[in-house]
Amino acid sequence: MAEKFRSHNTLKLSLTDHACKRMSGRSISAGQIDQVLRYGRVSHTRNATIYAVGRREVKEYGRFLEPCDGIHVLCGSDGEVITTYRNHELKGLRR
Repeated sequence: MAEKFRSHNTLKLSLTDHACKRMSGRSISAGQIDQVLRYGRVSHTRNATIYAVGRREVKEYGRFLEPCDGIHVLCGSDGEVITTYRNHELKGLRR
């Protein structure tokens, strides 16, 4: 069953059970997911969208994004968060 979180800015996050487990195991909060979705670079691949925050986003938007540096959020075509992980290598993401 998918879980829904309401973040501080009323962005409604829909998370799969898999995403909830990965967030917990990787110490990634719903607030960080929210920030990655708002400020991260976007890459489209197959039927998914990947949002990621790297050094460029931290420099452009501010140091408040430093805890999100390296976080990737994979969303399905319906906008549901499928999984999230940390990877500081962003070269593989196509814009």
